[in-house]
Amino acid sequence: MIEHRLWLPVCAAADLVAGAVVAIRVLGRDIALWRTAEGHLAAAPDRCPHRGTPLSLGCVQGESLVCAYHGWHFGPTGRCVRIPALPAVRPGTRQALATVDVGERHGMIWVRLGPAHEADLLAQPPAFEGPDGPGISRLLCGPYDVATSAPRVIENFLDLAHFGFVHPGTLGDPAQPQIPDYQVAGGLATQGLQAEGCQAWQPRSNLLAESGAMVRYRYSVPAPFSAVLAKCPEGWDSHQESIALFTLPMEPTRTRVWFLVAMSAAGRSDAQIRAFQDVIFEQDRRILEAQRPACLPLDPALEVSCAADRLSLAYRLYLRTLGIGFGVEPVRG
Repeated sequence: MIEHRLWLPVCAAADLVAGAVVAIRVLGRDIALWRTAEGHLAAAPDRCPHRGTPLSLGCVQGESLVCAYHGWHFGPTGRCVRIPALPAVRPGTRQALATVDVGERHGMIWVRLGPAHEADLLAQPPAFEGPDGPGISRLLCGPYDVATSAPRVIENFLDLAHFGFVHPGTLGDPAQPQIPDYQVAGGLATQGLQAEGCQAWQPRSNLLAESGAMVRYRYSVPAPFSAVLAKCPEGWDSHQESIALFTLPMEPTRTRVWFLVAMSAAGRSDAQIRAFQDVIFEQDRRILEAQRPACLPLDPALEVSCAADRLSLAYRLYLRTLGIGFGVEPVRG
């Protein structure tokens, strides 16, 4: 699966403290993730090679993950370093764990189940260059679990035309639903996907706005299950706001979602920003969990589209070009 060669987010780095081990579901597979006492990250299939017990039932002792069943000790590289029943035996490679790549970026922990993708853009976790510095709040919102596919979640994030109907009074106005023409470029593993010149009317163009304005959007899709937007409301050139959407495809129709927000806060607390994001996503959830099929159709003949769906159609073509098969309805025939 091409998806195994991609970096995928699994949790906030702050949620995995030293000495903790957790179970996560990634692309339909159970993975154990832990941090040693000295802070080293490690991840492996959630199954002890000895008798199949979930490693996530165990505990971390110093630099070792200890299986709950027979107390086998595994170091952060996966090597078995101790078998309590045979303390004089030096365990070999057969007793080792098949670890997976794990790393930390954007305040999140990421795993990759397979070898690195040959495209540089996909060989590392997606970039996010949002605004930073004095007056900028940078925070992670989520996670949100949603009963749909990761590609459906990404496509919804890229869809300007739903704002007025799903988010009336905040991101859109059903009385002003027009989406002017915009441009889409890219679509290859080496360049991702970009959309420029996107505009939508918003009655509350940002958390500080008292009246509506036309908002300019710039979108990018640096990886199949991630997307980034930057927005600038008309008349608010000093306002900076970028949002990255990172998704974890747990099952074909079960997804975990985070938003990394970097924006001009101007007195708004992190709690207020998170509360606003919570409301927006709950409005999206109602639609996302009702869509059928829950997996995103890649065959253009399966759903009717219009010119306002240019970015959506480019995203579906991007997935087809990469050979993504998880969470999609493939083109048949």
